Amino acid sequence: MYNITKDESKQLVLEIKELQLRINNNDTIATEMEQLKKQIQNKNDEMNTLKQEIQLKDEHIQQMERDIEITKKDFNDKEKQLLSHHEQAIKILEEKNLKLLQHSQALSKQSNDQNKEEDQKQPNNQDIPSSPALPVSITFNFDTFCTSSKSLKKCSGHTGAVNSIDYSTFSGHYICSGSYDKTIRVWDIETTKQIQIFNEHSNCVNCVKFSTYYYYNQRRNVICSSSNDKTIRFWDFKDNRQLQVLNEHTDT
Repeated sequence: MYNITKDESKQLVLEIKELQLRINNNDTIATEMEQLKKQIQNKNDEMNTLKQEIQLKDEHIQQMERDIEITKKDFNDKEKQLLSHHEQAIKILEEKNLKLLQHSQALSKQSNDQNKEEDQKQPNNQDIPSSPALPVSITFNFDTFCTSSKSLKKCSGHTGAVNSIDYSTFSGHYICSGSYDKTIRVWDIETTKQIQIFNEHSNCVNCVKFSTYYYYNQRRNVICSSSNDKTIRFWDFKDNRQLQVLNEHTDT
């Protein structure tokens, strides 16, 4: 039998303790590695979530840019239409002004000719005054008309340009309006107060109209509207509710 000396015994004890320390250290390192793996996985998950959020924001920005382009195009089209209508109105006024001037000049010439004939018939009668001549020209000044005009009433509430209005002649004194702010509003023309608002359209409202059909056939106060969201809608502004949606259009 082999006998262990005290020194050898001490050495063995030290080696055993060192091995235990190494084992404990290895366990600690393994635990730390697991924790690091979990942290890395969490960071990867966070990065993936951020990537998804960035992608969604990019898509939202792209959609906003497309909406802005559509709005710009609509605005340019409306501006061209307004300019065209303005030019047509000026042209019509100029034509009417020219006709009025020509007619006035013709009347003036006719009056002068008549005066000359009367003077020739009565050459010795100097005391009888001749008939006064008509004005040579009568002109309509559009700028003077605009500056002399004044606003009678004002209805305020829309946050975007107003595209369309209609006046009710069969059920009280009301005006309805449709706007770029996607709303339809009803106003009491006597008090200029807003009495109703409808905001179900998802894009600008192009046209509004009081429905004579609903009023005379069903005795209901109904407004119909069309919008860039490709829908036509009917609204009962007395009962404050939407009656019907027509959404078969595929373009604005």
